[in-house]
Amino acid sequence: MNPFTTQQKALARRILRHSLYWILNVLFLTIHYSSFSDFKNFIPMLKTDLVYLPGGMLFAYFSIYYLLPRYFFQNRIPLYIILQLIVLIIYSVFSGFICIYIVSPYIFNETANLKLGDYVSMMFILILGMVPLAWARITKRMIQDNNLKRTLEKEKIEAQLKVNEAELKLLKAQIHPHFLFNTLNNLYSLAIQKSEKTPEVILKISDMLGYIIYDCVSEKVTLEKEIEFINSYIELERIRYDEGMTLSFIKSGDFSNKYIAPMILHAFVENSFKHGASKDTGNPWITIDLKMNREWLRFAVSNSKVPDKGPVSTGIGIENVKKRLNLLYPGRHSLKITADEKVHHVFLDIQL
Repeated sequence: MNPFTTQQKALARRILRHSLYWILNVLFLTIHYSSFSDFKNFIPMLKTDLVYLPGGMLFAYFSIYYLLPRYFFQNRIPLYIILQLIVLIIYSVFSGFICIYIVSPYIFNETANLKLGDYVSMMFILILGMVPLAWARITKRMIQDNNLKRTLEKEKIEAQLKVNEAELKLLKAQIHPHFLFNTLNNLYSLAIQKSEKTPEVILKISDMLGYIIYDCVSEKVTLEKEIEFINSYIELERIRYDEGMTLSFIKSGDFSNKYIAPMILHAFVENSFKHGASKDTGNPWITIDLKMNREWLRFAVSNSKVPDKGPVSTGIGIENVKKRLNLLYPGRHSLKITADEKVHHVFLDIQL
């Protein structure tokens, strides 16, 4: 059984990395400064750098593990710069004392005479030691922040998708009762009139319910089935209006291997009958144009209407479709509805 935990192993690796770093740092400084005397004072320079090492580590780690997270990472940059300059000045003074009272008399057997340039050099030596560690710390923090940001964005997207899915299910659930309500109203009108067409209408409704119950449970249906459903609905309405209405349904393009959310187009066709032709007691007319242009479906419905006598409501059907279009085809559809006193137009483009 391994006596070391994962955290202990990670800590041991971290200590090893830092130890190697400072060893290399000391060797670099020793080699650099002893090279000026052809390495004759290599050992004294090594002793000197080892004497400076604890103080350098102390000030470096204070800057990296206190000032960076507390000020730099909190976007308190001006204050961080001021405090970092103060740390560098204090370090240079601290190192000056070490040089005067330890390094010069005990390693080089001489009296130190420090100038301003010597204190500045001590600052740069500390900066040289800090930069790689600070860079590693900042890089690690940026990676962590980026990962956290992506995680939060992913969670936000997943939460939004769940909300959209729940809303879509609710909207989809409204389709069936809405269709049944309107269709049963038509059937009721025929029954009141004791029309001989009532049995034929019932059969039509039965076929259409089959599509709604079995096909519309899918997220998408073939465009051909949706068109077939619209055709059935139009035939149902033809029976109701008999010869009292002019209707045109023009289809063009290749509809094979195309899929669409069910009942999206039907709502606009139904609306043209319910709020247009049914209220026009003169010569009602409806024109429907369905065109497939590569990946774009272009759908237009126009119908006659009587002059408005007040605010006109399209009911839940059109509002339902608008919400479903926004959820299912965001940025991939265009819907424009216009009307004047005599004509109502719908123009819908969908990228399938």
